[in-house]
Amino acid sequence: MVAGSVSTAVESFLSYMGGDDGFWALGAVYFGMIGGEWLYYRLRRPGRYDVKDAANNVLVNLINIAFDTTTSFVAPMVLYYWIWEHARLIPHLGLWVAIPLSFVGHEIAYYIDHRLGHRVGLFWAFHQVHHSSNEFNFTVAARGFLIDGNIVLFLCVLPLAWLGVPPLVFLGVHALKSIYGIFNHSDWVPKLGILEEFMATPANHRAHHGTQDKYIDKNYSQVTVILDRLLGTFQREEERANLGLVTPFYDRSPIATQLSGLKWLRNRMRTADRWQDKLRYLWKPPEWTHDAPARQGSEFVAAE
Repeated sequence: MVAGSVSTAVESFLSYMGGDDGFWALGAVYFGMIGGEWLYYRLRRPGRYDVKDAANNVLVNLINIAFDTTTSFVAPMVLYYWIWEHARLIPHLGLWVAIPLSFVGHEIAYYIDHRLGHRVGLFWAFHQVHHSSNEFNFTVAARGFLIDGNIVLFLCVLPLAWLGVPPLVFLGVHALKSIYGIFNHSDWVPKLGILEEFMATPANHRAHHGTQDKYIDKNYSQVTVILDRLLGTFQREEERANLGLVTPFYDRSPIATQLSGLKWLRNRMRTADRWQDKLRYLWKPPEWTHDAPARQGSEFVAAE
């Protein structure tokens, strides 16, 4: 009886988070976290919170919501729903199987999407917008290019639809993981002891945003660091991470921020005379050059 009630409650909650109301709930949590963090800095760390940078991050996020929702969310989820409705392998997948399956599938998809965002030139031009802030707070979590909306991630989770994970369960898990991802963008949370060994903690994610050689292209996962450990991309936060890009970006205009990665890519392509080399900058790693040996680190040339 109790187990049935718990299952019903969990299913209702995930359905709520995965439905239309979940979008507004996620927005409320996001802005609530921003407000709470700002108040914390104002009371406990006065002068340490860059309000102008935070405002730029929020404006960049609103641009993304206005232009990116259909291409990176609605369209892939329509395809997800169609596969689940017409081609799923297991007609009635149990809730307590669907939830962990959804979590694991999303972790794998997130890792793939995030790693490609750092290791493919065109994708890095999109993703470096997220890394271009020199601050590290909850507003940075949603800072990104308007078409860097996890399109690859949603394509990678389509096997979950084929296996029978209901769309609302998947979206609910995705929403909850996104909230955790917001929490990870915090500079005031200290190291969390044993959790640092297997969770994507704020400290581990600070390392991901660091510009030191040891930190570049590390810690891609969203909630755990299991895949990072298995695939050799895990790095603990040791000395304090220098946040941002190797060549810092200081412009606080949301338009300049949105275009900074494309400007970086354009400048890289202009260095090549042959069109074949120009095109290679689109898929080669960001450190690749057409006229010199590859250098280490994906951010050695940042937006100019």
